[in-house]
Amino acid sequence: MTADGRLFPETVAGLHLVKRRGYLDDLDPLREAYRDSEALFAKLQAFRSSLDTDSTVREEPPEYDRGVPF
Repeated sequence: MTADGRLFPETVAGLHLVKRRGYLDDLDPLREAYRDSEALFAKLQAFRSSLDTDSTVREEPPEYDRGVPF
């Protein structure tokens, strides 16, 4: 599992601990952080998936004379 894959469950677990232990009277910030974390994780997964594909651009290397190429 990658660092971003471990970070999400740890963040969500931390949010649940804050709620369960009653550290906040207003739970709206927790709800907002949870929604934001879901969106961020989805973006990170999409980014990682885009890197896994073989969509590189390939060019033939130029042929130079034996002398100076310019």
